Amino acid sequence: MCVGCGRRAPGERFREGRETARVAGWDAGELPVKLHKLLHSLPPYNFPGQEEQDYDSAGYVVVPVPFDSTACYGGNARNGPLAVMQASRQLSFYDWESKSAPIEKGIFCTRELEPVRGDARLTVERVRQACEEIVDDNKKPVLLGGEHLISLGGVQACKPDSVLVLDAHADAWNELEGSKWSHACVSRRMHEEGACVSVAGVRSISEEELDYSKKKGFNVFYANKSTVGDVVKSLKGRVYISVDVDVLDPSVMPSTGTPEPGGLSWEQVCSLLEAIGQKRKVVGFDLVELAPIPFLEAPNYLAAKLLYKMVGWF
Repeated sequence: MCVGCGRRAPGERFREGRETARVAGWDAGELPVKLHKLLHSLPPYNFPGQEEQDYDSAGYVVVPVPFDSTACYGGNARNGPLAVMQASRQLSFYDWESKSAPIEKGIFCTRELEPVRGDARLTVERVRQACEEIVDDNKKPVLLGGEHLISLGGVQACKPDSVLVLDAHADAWNELEGSKWSHACVSRRMHEEGACVSVAGVRSISEEELDYSKKKGFNVFYANKSTVGDVVKSLKGRVYISVDVDVLDPSVMPSTGTPEPGGLSWEQVCSLLEAIGQKRKVVGFDLVELAPIPFLEAPNYLAAKLLYKMVGWF
């Protein structure tokens, strides 16, 4: 911190030590004594399970945001970030498909960003401020949710020309249950920031959302009815990418709060994201809406591997 002005040095807030007081499904005060001791004997959890990490040399900064206050169906997305970090300890750093190791691009994982309890708007503002610091340090912000609303803060900080949202839902309601600050409104709020928004993988859309898309030039690509080329063509200039895990079919991703049948396969999602990485400049991205199910580890690992591959592609 600068003594004269009281301002933090670049990246200072992210270099501070991580807390290890949470484990998926538990709060620190609820931990059994033996588990609490075990937790504190382990290395700090981060993404992708690094024993050591360095902010200054990192090209990507992962910000876990354990927030799910506006969930309207299934909950527990607040435990998604920690579940992904835990699963990421099982990743092989070498990616055989790309014949590279994304970790060599430099990944730093911050402590969990504390949401503002009961205030979704201020939580988004907190996310925006954190991401702006990362952008100012010439690094790419990578948000790890948590519910989808947090993505708005990433878009506000990165100021992209286009946003691609992979989602089973259009998320373009003007408001839900009397609030404009809902995960069901996030794509619309992004569009109102001035970015060209494309939502791909859609299997659920309301008449209100459909009408908005037609009148406002909001692009909707339905699952299994659009090509990779169609989606890529809709993206112009600098691109921000937001992946809601419910874009995947529930047969491979059951751990989400609002599952929809008929989703994309792992291969389809990877093919699309890889193509975008090859043809567009991606300035930031996120992975959201993982709601871990106790004792079901495969979806957590899938999410961790997808996020790791995104670092490689983007």
